[in-house]
Amino acid sequence: MSFKIENHREVTQVTTYQDTSLGIMRWGKTDSFPQTLRNLIEQSPASKHAITITEKFYKGESFKGENIIVSPYGITLKDVISVIANEYAVFRAFALQCNFNLKNEIVSITPMRLADLRFNEFDELNYASKVGYFENFGTNSEVKKTISNHPTKAKIKWIDRFNPQVVDEQVKKTNGGLPNYQGQILYYSEAGHSSYPISPLQAPINYVLADVENSILARKETSTGFINSYLLKTSLDLEDPSLIATEIAIEEAQGARGTGKIITMSGISPDDLQATVLEEIGGGNNTVGIIKSVTEAYNLSQKVINGAYHIPPILAGADQKTGFSAPDLRDGYFVMNAVTQGGRNAIENGINRILEKSIFPIKKVELQKLHLDADTDQINQK
Repeated sequence: MSFKIENHREVTQVTTYQDTSLGIMRWGKTDSFPQTLRNLIEQSPASKHAITITEKFYKGESFKGENIIVSPYGITLKDVISVIANEYAVFRAFALQCNFNLKNEIVSITPMRLADLRFNEFDELNYASKVGYFENFGTNSEVKKTISNHPTKAKIKWIDRFNPQVVDEQVKKTNGGLPNYQGQILYYSEAGHSSYPISPLQAPINYVLADVENSILARKETSTGFINSYLLKTSLDLEDPSLIATEIAIEEAQGARGTGKIITMSGISPDDLQATVLEEIGGGNNTVGIIKSVTEAYNLSQKVINGAYHIPPILAGADQKTGFSAPDLRDGYFVMNAVTQGGRNAIENGINRILEKSIFPIKKVELQKLHLDADTDQINQK
């Protein structure tokens, strides 16, 4: 089906809703916001590039103890930092789950994806005491399994917030004791203890949506070289299953490469429309004009999205008439390291709170600033 901005309206204003049927606080009206944002990022060249750059600076250089395995899954400390650096770049937040032994020592650390986590229902002071895990809360994950799994109250795995001092008490209250204890989760959000994080992309989200739409249009135009436009007029509602099936059938009939753009006008009154109608409203050889328009829109989106992360133009790959010089790159690294220092501090503090209570030989990591290798091929000396 063709990309529709209307389907992503929720990302422009994200509200937290109480869901008594699941016992959670929804992250967005349909509880799909975090994965929807990730799905959009994967389709947005500018957003994905900006996050990749920012994530690298949050991770920084290699650090002592990075190869220590801290999870039964074979996850190393380096893997942990990589995951939560990506989460922080997307959401300004991260989550770490840890398990304990009989001595109340932490024996494993597992990074969690925020899209799979929800706060439990807030108490009278609007605080969450637990975090619920489910593999696909918004039912919009990119992972599709043979058997569809929808969230229910019984399927949610509840994990207590991080507080090593009360492990004994929590284990005693757990049916079956320590073997059934889910451990604790350190959930850090820049927005606050019990607040869903606000993504840096939330303000410029319309540019992200435009970037996605332009990317899809550019790929289709360059692959076909000729796009006809059609107007699908119907009295059905936009979310009507029959209309969705019709749109899918039209897309499939066009073949893998596609032959046209479909614009849907739904909800037309029966008096004005006797049946669902597909009309050709234009076509032509305006490939050059379309690509030029898309390119201009992409450049604008790139500036806005990179600006949201304060990425220096030279690190974002912006055109430099004089080429990439070593001094310019060093300045870019200096600025980006300064911008991301707060994030490195938050990640470092979070992992160290867990390590100091763990059985692992290293009790503290120090995330270093990312340094420029002056011998890389990136630099064209003046």
